[in-house]
Amino acid sequence: MNITPVDPATTDPDQREARAALTANWGQVPNLGAVLALSLPLTKAVLSFDGALSKGSFRGGIAEQLAIAVSQENRCSYCLAAHTATAGAYRVSAEDTADARIARASDPKTAAALRFAQLVVRTRGHVDQADISAARDAGWEDADIIEIVGHVIATTLTNYLHHISEVPVDFPAVDFASDE
Repeated sequence: MNITPVDPATTDPDQREARAALTANWGQVPNLGAVLALSLPLTKAVLSFDGALSKGSFRGGIAEQLAIAVSQENRCSYCLAAHTATAGAYRVSAEDTADARIARASDPKTAAALRFAQLVVRTRGHVDQADISAARDAGWEDADIIEIVGHVIATTLTNYLHHISEVPVDFPAVDFASDE
C-alpha cells in the first residue's frame, strides 16, 4: 500500500466530513473511499460529479457496465471488482456484467456505448470520426456521447487512485478479461 487511507477514528475534521459524506452517499466507506477521504475537496467533487451523472442517460446498470468497461481498459482490479458487485445490485445479468469487460452487451446500443468508452480510454480521447459515427449509428445523440466521456473520466479518476494507493480490494475479486 503506497498511501495510507483515512483511519475511521481520525480526528481531522475534513477527513471526518469526507468519510461522513461518503457514508451518506455510498452507504459505507470502502477502502478506496478511505483513500479518497484524505481530500475533502476531491471527495466533494467526486460525489457531486457522480450525483450529476446519475441523473443523465447512463444510470444504474448501464453506468456500472460503463465503469466495468473503463476499469478493464485501465486495468484497475479494485474498480473492476467494485463495479461488478454493484452491477448485480442493479440486476445486470451475470453475462452482461462479464461481457462489459470486453465491451459487449445483450443490448446493441449499450454495447456501442461500452465500445466507445473503451476507445476513449485506449486513445486518450483521440477517437476517430468513425468511432463517433458508430456511437451515433447505434442511437446515441451527441449529448450522450459527451456524457459517456464524463463516465470515462469519473471511473478513470478512481482507477488511478487505486493504481497510486494500491489499497487492498475489499470486494469479491474479478479477473480481467483476456486480451485475446
